[in-house]
Amino acid sequence: NDNYIAQLIRNDLIDDFIPYITRFNISLSSKIKESIFESNSFLLKKEPTLIEYAAFYGSIQIFQYLKLNNVELPSSLWLYTIHGRNPEIIHLLEENDVKPDDESFKECFIFSIKCHHNELSNYIKDSLMPLNESDEIDFILSSCLQNFNFISIPESFNNNTFLYYACKFNHFNIVDILLIDQNIDVNILVILKYFFFMKLY
Repeated sequence: NDNYIAQLIRNDLIDDFIPYITRFNISLSSKIKESIFESNSFLLKKEPTLIEYAAFYGSIQIFQYLKLNNVELPSSLWLYTIHGRNPEIIHLLEENDVKPDDESFKECFIFSIKCHHNELSNYIKDSLMPLNESDEIDFILSSCLQNFNFISIPESFNNNTFLYYACKFNHFNIVDILLIDQNIDVNILVILKYFFFMKLY
């Protein structure tokens, strides 16, 4: 985005940001205008608020300034913050009891997997996302294979379930390896309670 205020936020230039918004009397609740130069798919056709944009780029100084000036902390901030990958902003959301739209945190987890921000994926999984072990493995396996994030695949899993997701998300190399190296009955019926009790994103 070539908007000047967007450039200030992206680079967390708080010393330039404050006089600029003061000089032009820009509301702290205003939005970043859509730009034809925007290249991030998450921001396409969106007009994020200043604080959402600051969260998206992990610009902690500008984020804190906006927060201290009583800018609202909406639930939408969670996905912007996950992209920004700044743990300080994550903790600020927690301290201020800001919940995501999906309070199960599954959507946040999937987005962190999609961004390949694996340290955040682990934090969300271990601290914020209440799943029992069986459901957790199926859910993580599905999210990882869907988003080509192989680092976060659980160490232990059911080979039949793994084969199911590998087929579903067109990982033919993985399917080939599983069929050659593992003792798998390709005719077995795999029933995933995941689909009955959880929303799939």
